[in-house]
Amino acid sequence: MTAKWWDKAVVYQVYPRSFKDANGDGVGDLQGILSKLGYLQKLGIDVIWLSPVFASPMKDNGYDISDYRDIASEFGTLEEMDELIAEADKRGIKIIMDLVINHSSDQHEWFKESKSSRTNPKRDWYIWEDPVDGRPPNNLRSIFGGSCWTYDEGTEQYYFHSFAKEQPDLNWENPEVRSALFGMVNWWLDRGIGGFRVDAITFIKKQPVHENQEPDSFDGTAIVSPNQPGVGTFLQEMKDETFAKYDIFTVAEAPGVSSEELGEFAGEDGYFDMVISFDHMDLELNEGAKWYPKKEWKLTDFKNAITKDQQVIKEGGTTALYMENHDQPRSLSRFVAEKDHSVLTGKMLAATYFFLKGMPYIYQGQEIGMTNVKFDSLEEYDDISSHDQYTAAVREGYSEEVALDTLHRRSRDNARTPMQWDASENGGFTEGTPWLKANPNYSEINVEKALADPDSLFYFYQKLIALRKESAVSDIIQDGTYEQLLSESEDVFVYTRTLGERRLVVFSNFTDSEVEVDADTADAQVVLNNYQEAPQLGGTITLRPYETLVIDRIAK
Repeated sequence: MTAKWWDKAVVYQVYPRSFKDANGDGVGDLQGILSKLGYLQKLGIDVIWLSPVFASPMKDNGYDISDYRDIASEFGTLEEMDELIAEADKRGIKIIMDLVINHSSDQHEWFKESKSSRTNPKRDWYIWEDPVDGRPPNNLRSIFGGSCWTYDEGTEQYYFHSFAKEQPDLNWENPEVRSALFGMVNWWLDRGIGGFRVDAITFIKKQPVHENQEPDSFDGTAIVSPNQPGVGTFLQEMKDETFAKYDIFTVAEAPGVSSEELGEFAGEDGYFDMVISFDHMDLELNEGAKWYPKKEWKLTDFKNAITKDQQVIKEGGTTALYMENHDQPRSLSRFVAEKDHSVLTGKMLAATYFFLKGMPYIYQGQEIGMTNVKFDSLEEYDDISSHDQYTAAVREGYSEEVALDTLHRRSRDNARTPMQWDASENGGFTEGTPWLKANPNYSEINVEKALADPDSLFYFYQKLIALRKESAVSDIIQDGTYEQLLSESEDVFVYTRTLGERRLVVFSNFTDSEVEVDADTADAQVVLNNYQEAPQLGGTITLRPYETLVIDRIAK
């Protein structure tokens, strides 16, 4: 395969609204990000994935775009965006942007024109249908709850939205729509960005408009389903008209894509360079993407999901390696009991995914061990999907206590609380009133404290990044084959990465107890350990609570 500039890159995701507020209005902004480029350079990352900063009424925190060629006023200006791209570039850091093109905002001029009359030239830029017996055309339910169809009194038709009603879906069947979107993509690439994270892209091909689907909810509705037949035709055209013309990389959020289809979607011959897999993140979701009731899962479920993804990309491919993002709970709160949240357990989780084959992604605050927040009431949550899930749970007969506990576990606001920079008020995020309350634990978990402690989680991530880039084992991490060991264990995750005669063995104890593991460690060298005291190697290894151990030995 041809070497790419991003082959050994590590990505850091910035959620601008919550990263750093430079002007005191309570909302993070581009100048705040600019002020922290030195911090990110110190960490060692190569790419910043910037969640949406486009002009938007912010019904879904920027994932509802009203102007693709402008910046939201609360974040800054187009000139400041150019400055961020240039200043990051000076530090060897590329910016990739969030590309949200399944839908726009209902405040976009395109939709305003489309909605104005049935005869407007842009009417067919969105999906409009007549009522069927006075009801929506079919029983599809949106990702955020409620019907996928919203009635417009002015033109007496329904428009379609896979997400919120303020996010009408663009009609990709219309070549004018595709041409306008592709022109916008190239406009941004010409400004010097390093690529795109492509949002919800498998929703662009719709299910049959006038066909009801098999219900998956008590109300007779069915969740809208992505990755419909024919989506690949659109994706190939987009690649040919945009991405393939530039030296960039693309990573797609591609719900509904099976492991068997990954070769078609990702890689040199795929529509994108890599896709974001959800299998290891959706373990706790119930049918219909419900967060409730609480669903129990086992370590073997997590390991099998990871292994399945690793096996698919074994022939020279890559994948997005991640444990957190803006749509997911904090990994410490998800994979470790609350009583065991610590630097030690954060290091174990970090090493577990950093030695896999693929491109690692770090979500803001993950590198200092930020955790879920437990707000006292629904009103304190901003996330639109949290409100929908809470309401749906109560409608189905669950208590308000159970519904609120669901949000404590799963709300997207868990990842969106302000970045915790220091122990001052609001964690040093803003001098004003933050748009979302800070997690009260900022006095204990913050960047300032992490940077002052040589044994902190921050420096552990820094070491992991260095190991992937330039070390005696970097080639094994980059190109080695993957194999899972002890696949039936509910206590430990053990896997190998093998390249030629060299083999890395990664051990992670997911329990708060010692676990004995049979392991051939003759002539092995310890590459990494999250305990200060060196482990005892031998025919049997005793892994201490939440210990992660990586050894390098001759393959046998």
